[in-house]
Amino acid sequence: MKAILLAATLSLALVSTAYAQSFPAELTQLGIVAGMPYAKAKRLLDAAGWRAEPAQGAPESLDGFPEVGCQKGGKQCATTFEKDGQQIAVRLGTTLAGQPFVQSAD
Repeated sequence: MKAILLAATLSLALVSTAYAQSFPAELTQLGIVAGMPYAKAKRLLDAAGWRAEPAQGAPESLDGFPEVGCQKGGKQCATTFEKDGQQIAVRLGTTLAGQPFVQSAD
């Protein structure tokens, strides 16, 4: 039983570590992680000098966040932040209540 618990704990740790490593260093240094509410991540990025441009070419923008472009129905959303000529693409999901959260970035 202890071996099963240890194996499960290690596998969860490895999965979360691997997932966290897929984020750009600029985001992890700011404390931005997968699952974080987008509003909080946006505040952190804004405070660090990153700026998001209004969504262009997307069928819809996310309510309250004109910089986030979404496919019809708001299920697949993304935005790009820029600073000093560098860009970071942030992909978002929405909760059942419609609140956006950070899924991934590169």
